[in-house]
Amino acid sequence: MSTLLLFGCGSGGGGGSDDDGGATEAPPASQEAEAGEEGPSEEGQSPDPQDSADGDDPSSSPDETPSAAPNDEDASDSDSDGDTTDGGTVVVTPPAEDVADQLPNEPEDGSVVESPPNGSDDTTDDASNDSPDNASDDSSDDSPDDSSDDSPDDSPDDSPDDSPDDSPDDSPDDATDDATDDATDDATDDATDDATDDATDDATDDATDDATDDSTDDSTDDSTDDSTDDSTDDSTDEGVVEDDPSEDPAPEPGDDIGEAPENDGGELPDEATRVVDVGLAAAADVRSARAFSAAATTPVTFGQVFRRGDVPSGHTLIAETDGQALPTQVDAKATWSDGSLRHAVITVAPGSASEFALYSADSDRKSLDAGDAAVQIGDLLATSFDARLEITQNGSIYVANARDALTAAVQSGDCPAWEDRRCRQWLSGPLASEWIVPAALVSGSQTNDRLQVYFHVRAYRSDGRIDNVRVDTVVENALAYGVTPQNRHYNAEITVGANRYSVADLTQYRQSRWHRILWSANAPSRTARIDTDYLQSTRAISSYATLTPSDDLLDSVRQDIEPMTHGDQTKSMGNTGAQAAIGPLPRWTSAYVVSSDPRAYRWMLANDDAAGSYSFHYRDGETGRPLEITRHPYVTLANRSYASSAGGQFQDDLLPGCPSDCGSPLSFDIAHHPSIGYVPYLVSGDYYYLEELQFTASYVQLWANQRYRDYDKGQLLGAQGQVRGQAWAMRSISDAAFATPDTDPLKSYFTDQIEWIIQDYVESFVNDDEGNPFHVIDNWGAVIYPANGQSRVGVGPWQADFLTWSVGHVAEQQVEGAAKLLAWLSRFQVDRMTDWQSDPEDGYCWIVASTYSLQIRPAKGAENFPDIATAYKAAYPELSGLPCGGQEMANVLSRDGSRRYAAGEMVGYADSATGFTSNLQIGLAMAAGSGITKATEAWRVFDERSVKPNYDDYPNFAVVPR
Repeated sequence: MSTLLLFGCGSGGGGGSDDDGGATEAPPASQEAEAGEEGPSEEGQSPDPQDSADGDDPSSSPDETPSAAPNDEDASDSDSDGDTTDGGTVVVTPPAEDVADQLPNEPEDGSVVESPPNGSDDTTDDASNDSPDNASDDSSDDSPDDSSDDSPDDSPDDSPDDSPDDSPDDSPDDATDDATDDATDDATDDATDDATDDATDDATDDATDDATDDSTDDSTDDSTDDSTDDSTDDSTDEGVVEDDPSEDPAPEPGDDIGEAPENDGGELPDEATRVVDVGLAAAADVRSARAFSAAATTPVTFGQVFRRGDVPSGHTLIAETDGQALPTQVDAKATWSDGSLRHAVITVAPGSASEFALYSADSDRKSLDAGDAAVQIGDLLATSFDARLEITQNGSIYVANARDALTAAVQSGDCPAWEDRRCRQWLSGPLASEWIVPAALVSGSQTNDRLQVYFHVRAYRSDGRIDNVRVDTVVENALAYGVTPQNRHYNAEITVGANRYSVADLTQYRQSRWHRILWSANAPSRTARIDTDYLQSTRAISSYATLTPSDDLLDSVRQDIEPMTHGDQTKSMGNTGAQAAIGPLPRWTSAYVVSSDPRAYRWMLANDDAAGSYSFHYRDGETGRPLEITRHPYVTLANRSYASSAGGQFQDDLLPGCPSDCGSPLSFDIAHHPSIGYVPYLVSGDYYYLEELQFTASYVQLWANQRYRDYDKGQLLGAQGQVRGQAWAMRSISDAAFATPDTDPLKSYFTDQIEWIIQDYVESFVNDDEGNPFHVIDNWGAVIYPANGQSRVGVGPWQADFLTWSVGHVAEQQVEGAAKLLAWLSRFQVDRMTDWQSDPEDGYCWIVASTYSLQIRPAKGAENFPDIATAYKAAYPELSGLPCGGQEMANVLSRDGSRRYAAGEMVGYADSATGFTSNLQIGLAMAAGSGITKATEAWRVFDERSVKPNYDDYPNFAVVPR
C-alpha cells in the first residue's frame, strides 16, 4: 500500500410552471404585495411563524395563530437504525465469498419519532412577475414552484397601479394595491395588513389555523405519526427491510470489525502544521453494522472546508494519528483568492484509529510523492463489478447498466472533469476514484428518454485490489427542454452486486430527482465526524452559540427518507405558519453544525434528500448542467404566459408546457426556501448534494420575469420583490459560488451572478442613499405594510434582518462589495437597539426593535421620515416619553391582555426560538461585526435582554457575532 498519498486532482461539480396565457407582460407581482401577518399565540404555542407579505389574512391576531408547523405525517419514516420502512424494500446480501464470514444482523425494532414542531417563517406567495391573466390557466401548466392550483406562491398575480414604468402592460386593477389594512397585531403592536388582492387571494393563507392549514403536511403529534408514515402521494408503498438472518450477536456500535489496514503512511514531516481533528463515528445503518471484511477496511471519504490560509498553495494534507501518517488522498475542489485550499474531498485509510488529525505540509517533499497510480475505470471493469437500475413502466422493463456506461466511457477515450457529458471524474487517486456517468434506460430497441439516470461510481482500493464500490444511483425527471414535462409512474429496483433496493408504484413529480446509495460489499462500519466548530470558523457558515441538542430530539428524528416524500420540509413552502426550514440554515442542518452529532448528520441528509422531490430541478440537456440564464436569457416561469406568445428569443428559451398529469402535492417557494445541499455537500463531498445546491441557485434565477432580473444578469431587486425572497435567493446563489469547484463551468457562472447582485445593491442604495435615513430597502416591494390607517407605509424589520444576515454571510464568503453593503444595512439594526441612548425617553427604544412592521413614511408614496426617532413616535405614541425598557413601559405593552410583559422584555415573542426577536438576532449578529459606530454596543444591549429563548433543540436563529 502507498505511504503518504497526495492527489489534488480535483474536479469540479455540477452536472414549470408553465402558465400559458395572453401575451401581456406584467410587472413583478411583488409590487402589489400587501402585508398580512399572524404571529404565534403567546401562550403555549411553540415556534411562531413569520408574517406573510402578500396574500395572508391580516386579520389574524397573534392569539389566533396556528401552532408551529409540526412534522409531516405523510412523509416516510425510518427505523432508528437508518433502514427505511416506507415505500421501498432494501435487500442486503453478502457477496458469496463472504457468506461464511458474515456477521449477524439483528436490527432494532424501534421506529423513528419525528422531530418536534417546526419553526419560523410563515407565508406569502412568492413575489411573482407573471401576467395578470395567468390565474385562469393553472390547470394545465402551473409552475412546479407552486404547483398547487390554488396556491399563489411564486405564481401570477394581478399587478398594482403603481407598477414600474418599464412594464409594457401595467394592470389597471388597483384593488390589488389598495388593500384595506387592519392593524390587528396587539401582542406586538404591529399593524398587519388586510390584503384583499384577489390574485394572491387567500389561497395560501387561511392563516388562522396551522392545525387545519396543511395539517396533512405536518403532524401535530410526533409520537403517533412515525411508525406508519404514509407518503404524501400514493407514490410509495410500505416497504420492508429484508436482512439475512444470523445467529451471532451484531457488533456493538464503535467496535472495530474485520481486519484493518496498518498505519503504513510513515512518520509525519517535522514541519507539518496541525489544521483540524477528525473523529470517526460508528455508522448507525444496520447494513453498516453487519460490515464484511471489505467494508471494515474501506477508507472513509468526507468533505472538509478550510480557513483561508490554513492550507497554503503548494501544500497538501496528511492524516495523522499517534505520530504516524495515514494513507491520505486529497481531491482539491475549491481555493480561496490567495490560492490556499478552501474545500477538498478527503479519503483516509484510518486503520484501527478512532480519530486522526489533518496536517498541512509542503507537497514538494519527496516523501509525499504518490506511490501508487490512481484507480482507473479499467481497473474496476477488470473485476466482476456490476450495478443496474430496472424501471417497470407501462408494462415495459427498462434497464440502465453502470458497467455498460463505464465501458462506453473507456471506449470514448477518457473521462474528463466536466466537458464531456458521457463521463465526469469526481475523485481520482490510489485510495478511491469516482466517475459520474449517465446511463440510458433501454428495453430492447426502445430507449426511455423521459427519465434520466446517473450512476456515481466510487471504487475503493485496499491492499492493491478494488474490494468495495459505492454506487449512488440518481433518477431524474428533470430535463428542461426536449421532453414533455409530466409526472412519471413506475416501479424501480436498484442492484449493486448482491445488494438491492426497490420501490413500487412510485409517482415521480416533474422536475424532481431522487437517489439511493448501495455498496458492492457493504457500507463502511465507520464514518468521519468532522469538527463543526472549525467549520464555523472557516466562515463558510455563520458562528453559532454553544448549544447541545437534547438526546430526546436526536433520538426521535428521521434518519432516512423515501423518494417523493417531503420529510420535515414543509409540503407547500409558501404556507403560513411555522417552518423548521426557515433561517440561515434549516433546523436539521443547524442542529448538526452546533453538535456534529451523527444522528443530526443523518437527519440533515434525509431532509436534503427530501428536497429532491420538489419541482425546481431544470437540467440543460446540452450541457448536462443545471440551466443557466446566460445560455437562456429569456427563460422564465413567472412570465411564461407572455413569453409563450411573444415569439423571437422568448420562443427559443420557452420551457415546454405540461399538457396533463402535472400536479404535485409539494410546492417550492422562493421567499421561504431553505438552504439545500450546501452543508451536506461541504461535509460529505458528495456530488449529488453539490448539484442540489446548484439546482436551487439556478431555479431562483430562471423562475423570474426575464425583464426584471435583467435577462442574463440575475438581478434580485427587480425580480424578487419581497425582501426575504431577496435574502434567501442571495444566500443560495452565494453558497453555490462559494462551494462549486474551481474547475466546474458553473463556478464563474454563480460567481459572476453574486458579484453583479452585490454591485447592484451598492449602486442602488449605498451610493445613492439620499432620503433613506433608515438604511433599508425601501422600494415598491419592501414598503408594503399598513399603519395608522395608511397602506404601504411600513417595512418588515424582520425581513430586513434576514437580508442583513444574508449580506453578512456573503461578505464572510469574501464577495467583493458585500462588506460595504453590510455596513450600510447594519445601521437599521444598530439604530433600533441604540437610538434611545441619546434620548432615553423619545429615542427609538430597543424593546420594540423586534416589531413585526415599522412605519417609515407618513403616507403611501410620501418621503420617508427624517429619522428613526420620528418613526418611533408615529408607531408607538403610547410609549414615547416613557423610560426605555422599564416596568412602566412593560405595563403599557401589557394593557391589551395578550401577554404580560416583564421589564426589559422585547416584543415579538422574545422567548420563542423562532420569534421576531430571534429573527433580529441573525441580522444583529452580522451587524455587530460590520465595524460601524455602536455596532458592538447594539449587540451588548440585545445580549443583556431579560427574556431569551432556549435554542438547544431549535438552533435556526442562534447566530452570534464572531
